[in-house]
Amino acid sequence: MIEDIHEPVDLYRTVFREAHARNTSEFFEDLVRRSGVDERANIVTVKELRVLESQVGDASSSSKWWKVLRTAVIVFGVISLLVTVLGQNPWWLVGVAASVAAVFGKLNPIINDITSRLRLLKERRDAKEAEAWQQMEPLNRLHDWNDLATLVRTTVPRLELDPYFANARLDELRESFGWDDQFNLGRSVVFSHSGVLNGNPFVLTRTMEHWMGTKTYKGSLSISWTERTRDANGRWTSTTRHQTLHASVEKPYPEYGNRTHIIYGNEAAPDLSFSRSPSKLSGMKEGMIGNWRKGRAIKKLEAKSRDITGGSGFTVMANREFDALFGATDRNHEVQFRLLFTALAQQEMVKLLKDKEVGYGDDFAFEKHGMINMVEPAHMAETDIIAEPEQFHAYELAHARQFYNEYHNDFFKSFFFGLAPVLVIPLYQQHRSHADIYKDDRGRTACFWEHESLAHHFGEERFQHPDCVTHSILKTTATPGSDGARTIRVTADGFKGIDRVDHVSVYGGDGRYHDVPVPWVEYIEVRQESDMVIWEDPRRPGAEEQTADAGAWQSQFESRGVDPNAAVRRRTIISALLPR
Repeated sequence: MIEDIHEPVDLYRTVFREAHARNTSEFFEDLVRRSGVDERANIVTVKELRVLESQVGDASSSSKWWKVLRTAVIVFGVISLLVTVLGQNPWWLVGVAASVAAVFGKLNPIINDITSRLRLLKERRDAKEAEAWQQMEPLNRLHDWNDLATLVRTTVPRLELDPYFANARLDELRESFGWDDQFNLGRSVVFSHSGVLNGNPFVLTRTMEHWMGTKTYKGSLSISWTERTRDANGRWTSTTRHQTLHASVEKPYPEYGNRTHIIYGNEAAPDLSFSRSPSKLSGMKEGMIGNWRKGRAIKKLEAKSRDITGGSGFTVMANREFDALFGATDRNHEVQFRLLFTALAQQEMVKLLKDKEVGYGDDFAFEKHGMINMVEPAHMAETDIIAEPEQFHAYELAHARQFYNEYHNDFFKSFFFGLAPVLVIPLYQQHRSHADIYKDDRGRTACFWEHESLAHHFGEERFQHPDCVTHSILKTTATPGSDGARTIRVTADGFKGIDRVDHVSVYGGDGRYHDVPVPWVEYIEVRQESDMVIWEDPRRPGAEEQTADAGAWQSQFESRGVDPNAAVRRRTIISALLPR
């Protein structure tokens, strides 16, 4: 077993990539064995389904072209009728009518026969697909929210994901590491995973953020005027001129975007703060230009290090390339910075920043504020971090196997290299928290991060104001409940749009000013409050999977006027919307 991970690039290439692929494959095949799905029977069924799908496609195409031909005959008949009426030739009309009727007498039976055959083929196709789904149902039923955590822990035992983000984990970050909920202002949690890395807490989260930007609206106005001029013969002539005037206005515009962060708490270097952003220097190839630019950056750092008038206390590292690529020149504690970034850490960080063959290169921002570390890996913005069991459901075993393996291998690589900036720091793997965070019942309940994630699971449109035309930031507050059920108030903040028109004075070619209308939209905040009720499995995070007491939560939901059939399960939480 690998104890510490100080060399993430090399270890992923030589150990973890293959190990996780093997663990994922074995895990899936174990699910198949437990399900009892007959793979050979499924192969035969899917093969028959593909034949039927092909036959449906052929019949549908044939039906389409026969109907096109019938339409052409109708068009020909109408044109002939018009020609006949205009030419007043009744005998020709009789001939055309007889010809069209004869053609229709041939076409309609053919089209009706193809239509009937197509309907029968579709019924057989749907029945065969239903048969395939029935074959795979035992396997589909086995996919679970905890599969992702199990696979990650199997490959990297020191990396554990919680069953859900509990209040105890959040309190640990607050009380032991100085976490500040200011992070959540103006943000809504779309999804999050919490857990421990080497015994220290972390959160992988995707949030939706809102900020006010600006948008440029454009308008135009067409004008014309008459000019009188004398020609070469001295006569007056009139000429009409045309011009389109353009104008624009810039107005506030609500903007939204998703961001993915890894938040990691560690007691090492508790007084140190710094920040860094991706550097273009990391991706430069070795050569005259690249070396010149790196050398220039190093000289600037050396000059900053010698400058005692600024009071920054910055001292350039012995590994000049590390300082040039990593940056973090705003660090506030040189001694603690060097405790974290030892010679090995500097070497591995440079390797991480420059590598694009195994990992993703220099694509991350990294901020440290005391004992809280925040990494924002750009590559994780495209990674599905939810691993919802339903997405692994399939009617074809071969497809399910391929998708399952690809998904979990892609997630592991993305997550591993998202963590890599903290993995390269040896001191972080020596400081481990051993607190018993689940001291009471409250600690075992889901925190508000999970509640916001549940709200997003239902969809913004289920909570937003009827007049809202933008995204909505969903925030939640919980009220105490009985028998494990709690009511969650969901507040959706968005904007309604009101059409406005500004008139901008623009000078025209006629020598006059004209008011050019510029339509724009004024965005006004709107808020809607709704409720959902949740019921949590009464189990300690990390315990064996238990079956929820269906009767308990059904009665809780029914007492609140909620249809239990409309409830959804996410991780260990069952939730449903309350009627407005």
